[in-house]
Amino acid sequence: RTGRRYLALRNAAVDLQWHHQQDYRMVNGWYVYGSRSKPLDVDTFRPEYAKIRKMCAERDRVIWALAQGKEPPTIDDAHPELDVPPTAFGTKPYSEPEELRILTPAEAEAAMTVAPGYKIQTFASEKMFPELAKPVQMAFDNRGRMWVSCMPTYPQWRPGDPKPTDRLLILEDANADGQADKVTVFADGLHVPVGFEFWNGGVLVTDQPRLVFLKDTDGDDRADLREVVLDGFATDDTHHAISAFEWTPDGRLIMLEGISMSTTVETPWGPFRNHNASNAYSLDPRRWRLTRDITPCFANPWCYTHNDWGQPFVGDGTGADQHWATPLNGAMFDQRRSNRQFIHYEGPTMRPALGNGFLYSRHFPESAQGNFFYACVINMNGILQFQVEDDGAGYKGTRVDDLVRSTDKNFRPGDPQIGPDGALYFIDWHNPLIGHMQYSQRDPNRDHSHGRVYRLHAEGRPLVEPVTQAGKSVAELLEQLREYEAATRYRVQRELRDRPRDEVVAAVQAWVGAIPASDPLRERLLVEAMWALAGHHLVDQSLLAALLKAENPNARAAAVHIIADLREHLPDAAELIAPLVDDPHPRVRLEAIRGLSFFPETSSVELALRSLKHPLDEELSYTLESTLGALQPVWREAHARGVALADGDPAAAAFLERVAAGNDVGREVNALVKSIIERYEHQGHRTTAMSRLNALGGNPEEGAKIYQRTCRACHRIGNDGADYAPNLSDVGKRLRRDEIFESLIFPNKTIDPKYRATNVITVDGQAFSGLLAQENQTELSLVMGDGTTVKIPLEDIEIRQTVDVSSMPERLNESMSGIELLDLLAFLSAQQTTPEPAPAAAP
Repeated sequence: RTGRRYLALRNAAVDLQWHHQQDYRMVNGWYVYGSRSKPLDVDTFRPEYAKIRKMCAERDRVIWALAQGKEPPTIDDAHPELDVPPTAFGTKPYSEPEELRILTPAEAEAAMTVAPGYKIQTFASEKMFPELAKPVQMAFDNRGRMWVSCMPTYPQWRPGDPKPTDRLLILEDANADGQADKVTVFADGLHVPVGFEFWNGGVLVTDQPRLVFLKDTDGDDRADLREVVLDGFATDDTHHAISAFEWTPDGRLIMLEGISMSTTVETPWGPFRNHNASNAYSLDPRRWRLTRDITPCFANPWCYTHNDWGQPFVGDGTGADQHWATPLNGAMFDQRRSNRQFIHYEGPTMRPALGNGFLYSRHFPESAQGNFFYACVINMNGILQFQVEDDGAGYKGTRVDDLVRSTDKNFRPGDPQIGPDGALYFIDWHNPLIGHMQYSQRDPNRDHSHGRVYRLHAEGRPLVEPVTQAGKSVAELLEQLREYEAATRYRVQRELRDRPRDEVVAAVQAWVGAIPASDPLRERLLVEAMWALAGHHLVDQSLLAALLKAENPNARAAAVHIIADLREHLPDAAELIAPLVDDPHPRVRLEAIRGLSFFPETSSVELALRSLKHPLDEELSYTLESTLGALQPVWREAHARGVALADGDPAAAAFLERVAAGNDVGREVNALVKSIIERYEHQGHRTTAMSRLNALGGNPEEGAKIYQRTCRACHRIGNDGADYAPNLSDVGKRLRRDEIFESLIFPNKTIDPKYRATNVITVDGQAFSGLLAQENQTELSLVMGDGTTVKIPLEDIEIRQTVDVSSMPERLNESMSGIELLDLLAFLSAQQTTPEPAPAAAP
């Protein structure tokens, strides 16, 4: 069985299996055979399906020949040749460069503007390392080396091409001059690896549709162990797939997934399914337990991070809203709406967002410490920065000097992180075309070979001495938790989770016992000790007791958060949380209210309502509403019978009544929307259901908040918003409420002609793509991406195609609750002001 013939047969079977999977589980189904295939790829994938099936049939014949001891036939993957669709470059002036020209790294640096006192440097580029093509995520390992996931195959493999060569790279700066001088391909043969993180001496990485574990077992920095740990993650849209991996302080892996996806994963705990709703998934790799951390999670979340006290923050990629996530990740229930965005700035929305974080580094000036940042890949091509301060229970971020911005529209920065030397590193996807549905998946101008990594540092300030974890004892690792840089402590905690449990427990106990009461870092170090144990599913009751009495409210809040999340390991978790609803600090009270959502008991309802005896701000009110919503199965029936649950407090009774009414209406909205979608062709049913939906009303003031979060990034009302999509100033005058609803659910059904691109190929082979400005009997005029107008004689046109596709996601209702949809409809219906005419295009 180890002979040459057997190995050839085995390899042929594996090869057939791989190719067959690209047929029956072809990624990007939303664009291949789903609603987003129209019109850009209606004709693209039919020949591809025919070709992949021919390729599989030929491989099947090879297997039979080998099994019979015959000479296998020759495989011809080159034929039939596949056509290349015309480019749509030139139709998206808001996101494209004026011309198809890639700047050199030096030219790209010159096009950037950085915050005062800072300097940009190319750490690595495709010129230095051709392997660095299309980087999408990065991380630093326990030796201080940068790892980068690259996906030149994006958006997906094409039949007849070589198998995918998407890869994980290791970049090393051996002489510490701020520039990589060595690259190692740790693993290749991956397919669109949009997320990865280190674990158990190896790395967990997306290999769509799987999560795989890769490990180097012989020390040559190349993966020789490859294991599929979970299979069945959604691939309907490869840039919505599980990504932006981030460990929580207690050792769960957060993975973000966008809307309109269908995940079905088999786990040791049974099948895990999610359909259409966006999610922040939480994976416990010690038990391979997969749960929902936040649902719904906006439209397409690409950002997840923590501050130095372990508070989580999540950001939407599409709309770029950034949210404090603690109020969002209590117990799940079907009518959860979103909380407010915590950052604030004037002007247009800076979007989309690709990665966020907090700046804690002694290398940067004091004014930068604790600042929040996120990367923007379209309308400012840079990294925004916000000064963060406490705001009641939550936080408020005010925009200050951008860390970096560029005039080069190819520049697509992402995943900014503080490196071991204290500088800020970030990848550059570097592509003239940005967007998944905005272009054909096979557009010839999608770039597959460029990519950069940049390094931002403060001039004249010393770098941080790198602190690495490889080869260090557990006692040494615990001492590293004294480091100021939160990124260093993140890597230390990650390393501690990989060490033997008993060794970590003993060392933590000894370390905590040696921290003097006078140590100014004592409370933060105790929190780090709590997290180190939590990463091994352990809780020290005496340590928790000390933290619940800590002077710093952030330490108390961190302790309550851990109690709630590790409740399975704490029999008295609810009793520990209960007194904190009366804590003097609003953030601690909010953590207690959130924690109660996980305990479906009448006492939890009563305790949560008791928080109304203290002042409520917006985040506290939101969290209380969410907790009561999650606990509704406990109190709903009793409330309907008139049983008092508010201890005679009229304010608490009124709050409970409001939650009950809102959830009932929200569920009815969801049921109506579902029935309209499922029976859309039945006009009588659609009319009846829509009439009921209209009768439910909605709150325009609340709807304005939903508009800001969901629509403002692309649309304009009055002087506020952007011009990437139709102006909505008078949408309530132009459209009936049912038409507005339809445009939200099915945006491709009716598209403003102004936003339909026209592709033209002339008889001499020239290709043009733009917005139709004018047409007469002899010529047509197209407005190009740079704002200029091109006139083309009709007699010179060989092929003409109108692109009837909206940039707006379908079924936008899946990113909001039923009440939020109702409020948004009410707000849009109230818009009755005719907008000012747009300026004419340049001749």
